Amino acid sequence: MGSRIRGFVRRPLPATNALFLLVVLLSLLVLLADFSRASARLVHRSCCSPTQLSTLASLSAKQNLTVTGSTLSPFMVPRVSGTANNTLVQQHIISTFTALDWHVDQDPFEDNTPIGRIKFNNIIVTKNINAARKLVLAAHFDSKYFKDQEFIGATDSAVPCAILVDIATTLNPYLDTYLDPSLTIQMIFFDGEEAFKTWTLTDSLYGSRHLAEKWAATYVSGYRPSSSGIGNLSGSSSHSILSTIDVLVLLDLLGSRASPGGKPAQIYNTHPETAHHWQSLVEIQQSLAKSSVVSAGLVGQMTETGDNGYLMASSGWQSNHAIDDDHRPFQQRGVPIVHIIPQQFPTVWHTVDDNADAIDPEIVHDFALIFRVFVAQYLGLNVF
Repeated sequence: MGSRIRGFVRRPLPATNALFLLVVLLSLLVLLADFSRASARLVHRSCCSPTQLSTLASLSAKQNLTVTGSTLSPFMVPRVSGTANNTLVQQHIISTFTALDWHVDQDPFEDNTPIGRIKFNNIIVTKNINAARKLVLAAHFDSKYFKDQEFIGATDSAVPCAILVDIATTLNPYLDTYLDPSLTIQMIFFDGEEAFKTWTLTDSLYGSRHLAEKWAATYVSGYRPSSSGIGNLSGSSSHSILSTIDVLVLLDLLGSRASPGGKPAQIYNTHPETAHHWQSLVEIQQSLAKSSVVSAGLVGQMTETGDNGYLMASSGWQSNHAIDDDHRPFQQRGVPIVHIIPQQFPTVWHTVDDNADAIDPEIVHDFALIFRVFVAQYLGLNVF
C-alpha cells in the first residue's frame, strides 16, 4: 500500500494518464516559448533609442539608393513582362538573394493578354524556408507596356523593389544569427502588375492573381499561428501557404514628390484591420525624425506630435481611397494587408516622366530606413 497524504492513498498513475500529462506539459512549454518570443518582439517594437536608430541608419550608404547607385540602378530600365529586360531584372534579383543565402523560388507561367500570350515569372525569396510564419514585403518589378515609347517606371515600381533589396542587404547579418525558427521574412517580386491596355479584372495583376491562387491550393502541415500572433499547435491539420503569412506589406509608387517641386506625397491607411502595423510604422517615422537620422525635409515637415509625415496616423483612415493593386488577390483570400501607396498618385504616373528625374533620393532613403526599422522590430532582431 502506498503512503498516505492527507487521508488519500498515493497510487502510481496509469500509463495513459501519465502520457496525457506529459503531452499537456509539452504543449504548455511550447506555448510559453512562443509567448516569450512574441513578447520579446513587442518589447523591441517600442525600444528604439536614438543610438539604436543611428545603428540601423548606418547600415547602408545613401549613395546605394540613388538612381545611379548599386541598389536602385539595376531596376531603372524598361521592364515590360515577357521582354529581355524583364528577364535581366529577374536574374539580378535571383543572383542578389542567392548571394545573401536566401531561398529563391520562381513561379513561371503564361497567360493571355490583350497583346497576345505572355510569359511571366514571380520571384519569391525567403530567409528561413522552414519558418511557420512569415512577414511578407512585396512590390512589382515589371513596368507598363507602351506601344510607341519606353517607360521606366522609376516610382512604379523600381524604387519599391530597391527598398526591398536594401532591407535584405542591410539586415542580412542580423538575420543570419536570428534565433527564432518560427518566424522569418519573405519578399515577393511580382511580375505582370501592369495592364497592357486598360485596367480590368483580367488585364492587370497577372502575377499576384496567379500566385495567390496557387498558394491557396498548396497546403502545409503542422504549426499554425493564432490570430493574436502567438503560436499554437495544430496537430495533423493542414493549411494553405497563405495561412503562414502574418501580414503582406505592399509597396508601390514611392520615391517622388506628389508633383515636381511640390510636397512629398502623404499616405493613409486604407486597411483598418491592420491598424496596429500601420501605427508601428507611424511611430517609427516619428522616432526617426526626432533622432534626426532621416532627411531634413521629413524632420521639418513633421509636427511636434509626429503628424504630417509621409505616413499619416491611422485616425486619417479613408476607406473610399482604397486602391486596387497586387494585394487584392491575397486580401480576398483572408491575408492581412498593409498597402503603402499614395492616394494621390504622383503627377509622373504612367508618363515618360516617371524616370530618374522624378526621384528624390532623400525620400527614397527615408522610406528605406522606415521599413528597415519596421522589419528589425517586427522580427525582434538583435540590433539593439
